Amino acid sequence: MSALGYSFIDLGLLQTALTHPSANTRKNNQRLEFLGDAVLQLVISELLYNSSKEAEGKLTFKRQRLVNEQTLAQVARGIQLGEHLVLGRHFAQDGGQELDSVLADALEAVLAAIYFDGGLEAAAAVVHQLFHQLITEASASLDAKGALQAHFQGLGEEEPVYIDLASEGPPHRRVFTVAVKQNGRLLATGTDTTKRSAQQRAAKAAMDNIRKGGGQP
Repeated sequence: MSALGYSFIDLGLLQTALTHPSANTRKNNQRLEFLGDAVLQLVISELLYNSSKEAEGKLTFKRQRLVNEQTLAQVARGIQLGEHLVLGRHFAQDGGQELDSVLADALEAVLAAIYFDGGLEAAAAVVHQLFHQLITEASASLDAKGALQAHFQGLGEEEPVYIDLASEGPPHRRVFTVAVKQNGRLLATGTDTTKRSAQQRAAKAAMDNIRKGGGQP
């Protein structure tokens, strides 16, 4: 694992971090994954805190974009982590090493292994190396869903949730309608040709209502 830029003293830690539960139900990377998530959250949070004067809501949103499953899997693929995983035979035959969830979990486990092997400073150095470009490119602007989430986080309130209301039309011309609610209140609805874009429309409508109402939907 030269791509990590770190040399393990205890190779057994690395081996455990690379072992999926399908290969060994007793000694696998699940516990390391639990700790690695916390290590990654801490290091990314500190990096964002030190690199920006943005408010909590925006920092939280940027952190979520950096540590979500898809981003972790992207980073894992960048260092060919999947090629080093130890998987059960059938799971490997089914392409388990390509799953975002498997790659993300393994990356977190590896970070925990580095933490145990070399301490927080060593783990932080690896996170800096692997995530530096992503942090540099992280957009400070928020899309509609992110802006709505940041609004309520800034107020210390529950995050908004999105509820599917309708799906109409033939499969190739489907139209989705989505509602966005917060603490049981209907904020707005949105309709578009994909669920994601319908959610964005609902979030934008909710933010428009908030701005018109002086902060309340």
